Amino acid sequence: MPTNVEPAFYTEVDRVPHCVPRYRSAATLADDPAGLTCSVIVGREWAAQGRSGALLGYPTFEAAAENVKAGKHDALLVAGAYPEIRSFFFDPALRAVEAFIAPLPDMVLAAPDQNAKRATEFSKIYYHPATNKLLQSLDRVSVVETEQVTSNSLACQRAMVDSGHAVAITNATCAEHYGLTVIDVLSTRTPMSFVVFERTDYAGGQ
Repeated sequence: MPTNVEPAFYTEVDRVPHCVPRYRSAATLADDPAGLTCSVIVGREWAAQGRSGALLGYPTFEAAAENVKAGKHDALLVAGAYPEIRSFFFDPALRAVEAFIAPLPDMVLAAPDQNAKRATEFSKIYYHPATNKLLQSLDRVSVVETEQVTSNSLACQRAMVDSGHAVAITNATCAEHYGLTVIDVLSTRTPMSFVVFERTDYAGGQ
């Protein structure tokens, strides 16, 4: 995968006073400038604990990993629910150095239609593969077609431009940002594991 993929999201992190962060910067998943993914929401709090001076988001975890391996960042933050996380454990250019549990924002079923709360049938649902279990547990609505996307943000965007009566599984922060109507709360502050990978040639803090 090429390393010329530009980050979609960047923020310098307010951290513990008088603390030099372990990493200059860390990369994770985000495909919009607002940083609406669960990985960024959790990553901000992780970085602020003296872990990283900056947090950047790429459209995929793979793109984030390639830019870490290329030396642009020191660490990679990946949600444990990501189905392909196993590939990073077996990448000789990366090493897992930390894992922690953090609550996710609420996961919701949401639609751009203001009348969606009264609807029970939708033409399509957009969802990230990590939320597949939530898709399987839907009982209030029926959906004709499903489509996987690479992030919760993209699920909202696709639902908004879909010409049919579409819906998204996404996090509450995304739904609010895009002005979607929440039909149902599917999970509340679910604890999630996150894994931090360093470059294998990383030599330590600044």
